Amino acid sequence: MSKYKNIAIFLIGLLVMLIVVSFVVGSVINMIVPPSQASFNDEVVEDIGGDNVLVATLVDCLKIKEENIPDDDFKTSLGQYLSWKNAKSITYLDTYGNQGNMIVWKDSPNNYPSISDDSEISYISDSLDSMRGRCFLVHFPDKNAVYGIIISTENITCTEYALLYDILGLNSTQFPPTYEASSSYSSGYSGGSSHYHTVVPDRYTLSRSDPGAYYDHYEYGDNYDIDDYLESQGYD
Repeated sequence: MSKYKNIAIFLIGLLVMLIVVSFVVGSVINMIVPPSQASFNDEVVEDIGGDNVLVATLVDCLKIKEENIPDDDFKTSLGQYLSWKNAKSITYLDTYGNQGNMIVWKDSPNNYPSISDDSEISYISDSLDSMRGRCFLVHFPDKNAVYGIIISTENITCTEYALLYDILGLNSTQFPPTYEASSSYSSGYSGGSSHYHTVVPDRYTLSRSDPGAYYDHYEYGDNYDIDDYLESQGYD
């Protein structure tokens, strides 16, 4: 009986050892040979400034590399020269095995004069001229910082809508995309139509500070208090 007991203990020990060895070997292989594609439950989450102010989330994607990169400049499609500083580059795969790249950074607003207004949140959303990709930079005055992200579109398509609302989780009312923004409530830089915007204020404030922008941005007839005010100012 003791003999069979020893054999059983030996077999159990051998099985445990094989499981441990398989796990270690699998982990080593994954580190040496990266996966060929992401799974549908994979996710890349990047807190851009490390302060939970702006977080990028890539669903059904798998991070395979992260590294700090040197400071550099880039050019938007409208000719504006911008830069990233103290940035890191994140390489990832989607579920089809396509490789993508994301660059994120947080910097002083002094380096971005076009959006460094201390009184309101302002941002730049544009495609790039110096590489295939999209950029989004936003200045939060209360944080005294500019947060930036670039998504490469070399191998994986990313629209402005996807970057602003799917990846960054922004509110489309507060952060309208460039193709919907009205010139009556956005400001620009020289050299083409504007891709720089300030955040649209609440309806009450906007109706009094810029009635034309109110009509462009909101439906008329959905708020009687505001409607009465606008009619008293000659709008109908």
